[in-house]
This record gives sequence, C-alpha cells and structure tokens, in this order.
Amino acid sequence: MLDPVTPVAASEPEPETHESRDVSAPLRRPMDPWLFSAAFALTAIGLVMVYSASTWLGFHGHKDWQFYLWRQAGFAGVGFVLMLVLSRIDYRMLRRFAPHLMFAAMAMLILVLFVGQEINGAKRWIRYGSFGLQPSEIAKITLAIFLAATLARQGERVRSFRTGFLPVMVVSSLTMLLVLFEKDLGTTLLMGALTLVLLFVAGTRASYVVAAVMLAAPVIWQQILGVDYRRGRLEEFLSGDSYQVQQGLIAIGSGGTWGLGLGNGRQKLGFLPENHTDFILSTIGEELGFVGVLLVVGLIVLLVWRGIAIARMAEDRFGTYLATGISALFGLQALVNMAVVLEVIPAKGITLPFLSYGGSSLMAGLGAVGILLSISRSPDPWRWSDQRRRDKPRKPGAAQRNAKPDGKKNIRRVEPQLAT
Repeated sequence: MLDPVTPVAASEPEPETHESRDVSAPLRRPMDPWLFSAAFALTAIGLVMVYSASTWLGFHGHKDWQFYLWRQAGFAGVGFVLMLVLSRIDYRMLRRFAPHLMFAAMAMLILVLFVGQEINGAKRWIRYGSFGLQPSEIAKITLAIFLAATLARQGERVRSFRTGFLPVMVVSSLTMLLVLFEKDLGTTLLMGALTLVLLFVAGTRASYVVAAVMLAAPVIWQQILGVDYRRGRLEEFLSGDSYQVQQGLIAIGSGGTWGLGLGNGRQKLGFLPENHTDFILSTIGEELGFVGVLLVVGLIVLLVWRGIAIARMAEDRFGTYLATGISALFGLQALVNMAVVLEVIPAKGITLPFLSYGGSSLMAGLGAVGILLSISRSPDPWRWSDQRRRDKPRKPGAAQRNAKPDGKKNIRRVEPQLAT
C-alpha cells in the first residue's frame, strides 16, 4: 500500500538570484550618480565664477553688480529642469524623431542668417527682447542624435561608401555649411570632429575618414586665410601679440598655486575681455589658482569618463553612439577652450562647458547630460519610442492558426515505409 501523501506547507518564495533571474530581460539601473554630480558641481562652480568675473562689467554696463549672476542662475534653473525631464523619458524616443529634430535645427540655422543679431562680426543669435538663442548650440546636440540614429540603422552598411559613409557626410556637411555661414568656424570644426568620431566608432573604413580630413583641410585653410579677422588671429598667435591671450596668461600666472582668493582677481577690472565667457578659465586660475584649475579639469574628465562608461553599458547601438557623441562634444569643446586660453592654438569663440556665461550653451549642455542619464538608466521602452513595433500584437501565422487549444502544434505523422 502506498503511503498517503503528506501535504507540504507553502514556503516563502526564494529570493531572486542571478541564476533564477531571466537573463533575457534588461537589467534596470538607477541613473549614474557620478555623472549627475560632475554636471552639478561644474554648474555650481560656473555660477560662482561668473558672478565673480562679471561684477565690474555688470555695474559699468547695466548698473547692477549681480546682472549676469541672476541671468546665469535662471538659465541654470531651466537647464536642470530640462535635464531631469530628459533623464526620465525613454531616450529611444529621440531615435524615432531624429529626422524631425534635425530638420528643425537646420531651419533655425537658416532663420538666424536672416533675422539673427550680428555681434563681433558674426550672426549667431536670435534675439527676442532680452532673451537670446544660439541655434548652433542646439544643432550640435541634434546632429549627434541624428548621426547616432542613422549609424545605428545602417549597421554593417556603414562600411560601404555609397550607402553608409556618403549619406552621413552629406547631412553633416550641409549642417556645418550653415554654421559656417554664421562665421562660427569653431563650432563647424567641432561638428566635423563629432561626425568623424561617430563614423569611426560605428566601424567605417579608416581610409574614408582620412580622405574626409584631407578634403576638408584646404577648405579650412582657405576659411582662415580668406577672412580678415581669422587671419589676424593667426598672425597674432604666431607672433605672440594677442592682447586677450596675454592678459589671460597674466591672470593665470598671478594666481599661483592657491590663487589670490575668490573675488580678489584684478584682470577682470576691464583688462581681460570676455573674462566671464570664453576666458572664464583665466579668472578661475587667478582667483582659485592651479588647484582650482585642476579641480575643473578633474570634473570635466569625470564627466567625459562617465559618458564613455555609459556608452559601453548601453543596451543598443543607438545608445552607444549617442553617449559617445555627447561625451566627445564635451571633451573636445573643453579641450579647445583650454588650448586657446593657454595659447596652444589661435583664439576661437568656444565656451567652456557648464562654466562660461551663456544661456544656450548651459541649457544645451544640461539637456545633453539628461540624455546621458536616461541612457544610464536603461529604461523600459515606451510605446512611442523606437521600440514601438514590439508592443504591437503580431498577426497569427500559419503555425499559430493550426495550433491545438492546449498549445501543441499539429504535427503531421509520417508512417515509416518498409523496405521491399
């Protein structure tokens, strides 16, 4: 006789382990805290240094010591809201609407040529009252989104010149041409470097990249020598007679190791032009010394490093390419700005990310950080994201229509034939 089966009491479910978890499901993560901390710290330092560098200019130009501080603080507030909003959405939405965003950015670049305000010989700003928008700052991020989406869709076809390399270069070149019409060679070169970096990361042939650089070199050289003020900057750089750069080096040299103290800088008293924008690093070196400059460099390196780490951990090609492009933009822009201040390259109108005064640059930078934070979270695909096709119910195929109610497929049995 069989023993009666003793009922077993229901036990608590075992905790989920690495072996029991479905490895096919993506691993959800919180947003990267180091990236957020680096962006927050750089923005906070930028607010303090913009206030310190612009008090004399604000009083003599607007009768308000805190004029530039309150404006930069307002831009920072809007930028942080934008960053938090973008960090909570699915970044794959950008892939779906990348062509629309690129079209809007190019429309603004065309608009600024007709209605833009000319400052220092360049038309880069669309003014509405006291508010100004610089479309090229938005176009840089938009170009990174468009290139990442295009290269992710092409896949291995990027190694083909006609179907992979050429279409990307056409759109990128058209965007750079519009920015060049604004007399903004620095941003044009940044966009070109961004394009080549993403093409190389996506796996295009190195010979194509080298050929693109060789074709662009004569155009860049003509733009430098063919424009009077650019040729003048090159001559000043070669002779060492650039007044602005020399004053910036004096500011950094007088700061020493620990600086003269916050607010005690002297070059900001009308001696150093653009000390609160392009040459904010000189004010940092003068008042906070070599330690302050080293802190800023360390935070920028941390920002770029976390961006590259997020690119490596992304779940799809689009996330990898987009994080790589944004990180490259931050790193290259900071490198160019520092090289200008330290008289390594001729002077260019390139701001220091998160630190220089400027609403468009700050808000675009914080928005780009929000995109990186969204990629770092690996969010579930939204219905309106690029993964929308996975949410649609599939039409029943032949195998599903012929399936039995118990889920088993109808299998046609073939009887074996006996050999004769």
